[in-house]
Amino acid sequence: MDDTEQELPVEPLWHTWDKNADKEGERCTVFWIDGHRYQGEWHSNKRHGKGTQYQKNGDKYEGNWIEDRRCGQGTFWKYEEGKYRVQYNGEWKDDQRHGFGTYYNKKGDFYRGEWKQGQRHGKGRQTYGGHPPDGFGGDIYDGEWYHNQRHGKGVLSMANGDVYQGDWAGDLKHGPGTFFYESSQKRYDGVWKEGQPVSGCYTDIKQPPGPNPNAPKLPVLELLDSRAVERAANHTAMDQL
Repeated sequence: MDDTEQELPVEPLWHTWDKNADKEGERCTVFWIDGHRYQGEWHSNKRHGKGTQYQKNGDKYEGNWIEDRRCGQGTFWKYEEGKYRVQYNGEWKDDQRHGFGTYYNKKGDFYRGEWKQGQRHGKGRQTYGGHPPDGFGGDIYDGEWYHNQRHGKGVLSMANGDVYQGDWAGDLKHGPGTFFYESSQKRYDGVWKEGQPVSGCYTDIKQPPGPNPNAPKLPVLELLDSRAVERAANHTAMDQL
């Protein structure tokens, strides 16, 4: 053989058999040499319709397929310690979580809401440290998301009773917002920057029962419009964000 000649790669025989199988409609279980297997509907030799795919490690996907990709409604199960648990149930597109769905982690925390290309994106609820399956007893965030981060308008309700309601950016409190302190029964209204308050005021959540007639009279303040001063300070803080 001439030294300039090159041998063409030989395609494995099972590739040829697979191409010639003409898989169409409902089929029995089809096995891959990497350990995966699929049982369900086919179209033009592609997984298409309803079907279940098992991975080598035991994880499985049950749901809709379009042209060999998970697309539509489906459920992904994790196989751990001899048992299955649902990791994600919802909509898919092009093999990624996309649309509306619920994701559960191993600890029991969950996110229920909108997804885009595999990331939390849009509106949704995320629990932290609560009891499965509803997250009771832990922190809960309800609001907007952008590329897997809290971003936009949202409410964070904490297990100790504290609540933050306001703007978020980059997963941190950022912009105008109100923080309610359960233990002290006070609230902070103001502007936040990268998770820290920068301008605002504290007030009591509950109104006092009424003036004490025996209390000494306070001197008159020279500040005629305290709210105007507060608003001006907040505007200045917002301009510096």
